[in-house]
Amino acid sequence: MPKVVPSPEAKRDLHAIRDYIRDELSNPVAARNTVRALKETILSLQDMPERGISLDKHLSIHTDYRFVICKNYNVFYLYDGDTVEVVRILHSLQDYMRALF
Repeated sequence: MPKVVPSPEAKRDLHAIRDYIRDELSNPVAARNTVRALKETILSLQDMPERGISLDKHLSIHTDYRFVICKNYNVFYLYDGDTVEVVRILHSLQDYMRALF
């Protein structure tokens, strides 16, 4: 079973998502539920690391990035056979190309 490792950027993304929903939207319950769902999705990559969609399907260049969708967020990750590195957690409306590259 591969090890799931969040990058520092992914950790910051998760905290920013929580803070935004809790503070800006004034909805602490939704913040907890969203973060819980994201963490469950990330941990599920241990069991099925290749289940994510290849980012190649959306680009004209090759990349090893994959992503899974959770609520309104895309969890971008890299899988090398031993480790799943969660790179970023971005809202589906964000410019993921700019954030990833």
